[in-house]
Amino acid sequence: MLTVSWLFESGFLFKTLFAVFSFIIALQDVKTGMVPRIAFFFAFPFFCALRLLQARPQSPVSIFGGALLGFLIFVSAYLISRKKLGLADVWYSALVGLALGPWRWYAAMSCACLTGIICMFVLKRRQIPFIPLMAVGGIIMIMII
Repeated sequence: MLTVSWLFESGFLFKTLFAVFSFIIALQDVKTGMVPRIAFFFAFPFFCALRLLQARPQSPVSIFGGALLGFLIFVSAYLISRKKLGLADVWYSALVGLALGPWRWYAAMSCACLTGIICMFVLKRRQIPFIPLMAVGGIIMIMII
């Protein structure tokens, strides 16, 4: 018999909500080229609470290390690229890090970068929205976990 605790123990609720949020954010980025920061303002505490409620014991490094890694690397890229990378990309990268942890974040970003290179060659465009690519990498990695 399925109980409410099963949703947390299995990670099904977390994975589903993260995939839905990622899909909505990616659609918003493709349609308008902008993602409202308020979405991340609510998403961070929400996904952090869900991550802490999961039954599997996790270290703080696993939970917050990925978010910190994603944030610091993308802030560096944001500053080096002279703000050609959007701030929403920085915040979403940190959210993917929170959801996946540091090692899976790295794998998700590798998937995103490879997908982006392929898309740039196929679409023959120099600029493409990066959040949808990060969403694909993040969803692939969260479903593999």
